[in-house]
Amino acid sequence: IMQRLEDTSTPVTVGLAILAYSLCSSTLLLANKMAIEYLPVPSVVSFIQIFTSAVAILVYKLLCGRNSVDGFEWNKMKAYSMYVVAFVAAIYANMQALANSNVETVIVFRACSPISVTIVEYFLMDRAWPNIRTMISLLLVACGAFMYCLSDSQFALGGMKAYSWVIAYFFLITFEMTYGKKLTSSVKMDSVWGPVLYCNTLAALPMFLLGYMNGDYDDINTRLEELPANGAMILLFSCIVGTLIGYTGWLCRGMVSATTYTLVGVVNKFLTVLLNAVIWDKHSSPFGIFAVCVCLLSGTLYQQSPRRDEARKGQPVVITQLAESSGVDLEKK
Repeated sequence: IMQRLEDTSTPVTVGLAILAYSLCSSTLLLANKMAIEYLPVPSVVSFIQIFTSAVAILVYKLLCGRNSVDGFEWNKMKAYSMYVVAFVAAIYANMQALANSNVETVIVFRACSPISVTIVEYFLMDRAWPNIRTMISLLLVACGAFMYCLSDSQFALGGMKAYSWVIAYFFLITFEMTYGKKLTSSVKMDSVWGPVLYCNTLAALPMFLLGYMNGDYDDINTRLEELPANGAMILLFSCIVGTLIGYTGWLCRGMVSATTYTLVGVVNKFLTVLLNAVIWDKHSSPFGIFAVCVCLLSGTLYQQSPRRDEARKGQPVVITQLAESSGVDLEKK
């Protein structure tokens, strides 16, 4: 199923998948914000969400039969383990970048990642080069992110150490997005829940160790015992949304290109920034809100680049005739 998603999906199903993923993404970011206010240890919250999701999918598999979710196979686990390593490494690099600089710096680099993913897709994944409209869209999103960060006086980098971590995060995100798309077409999965189960199961232990090495589990029993009912309900809600975002995320990833999926993630973050400012009345300046709107509107200009074989099939007849008369074999291009 996963291998055929991009070929069998219609514009309506793609739009619904993106909408579902965007809704889950924005909801999870806001839920995480509230959960961390009650349990201020992000790695522990992430581990609880990942572990809960894996258990929930295994229970679903047990109740609905083996065919409902892909079982564990060694070759598939090896393929997904590389993705999980990049995923956890990106989280660690993100934490280090935030510790050495600030969130605005990370936002700018994250917003530029669709451009690098486009380049990787063109050279390594047989995707056609984006048209002018798409390139303008990607550049405007990056510019909008830069404008947003300029609206905050905190935009600065704290030395070469900050540069090294944020650059590492940039390349890890690029690898994660492109390799994740590669998995959907190269690893046979009979259900969308399969990749979700593999990723959460493989990521649980590294995420736990990451938090343990940072000392996030010191006095964790006391923190959990003192967690109020409201905090527990919000944490449970974030676990439910975290499971759903795993499904909608891999569904969306299978239907669209790596660049499209990366751009959707960037736009979702700015949509959340806007919702955060509206709901919690944060201190975003009018210029900052304008910059966010630039990012969101620029994202609507984006057009997904087709695969090269599809691009060749869609070439005008005149071009085909000229190529044939000049002895150029378009199939070899």
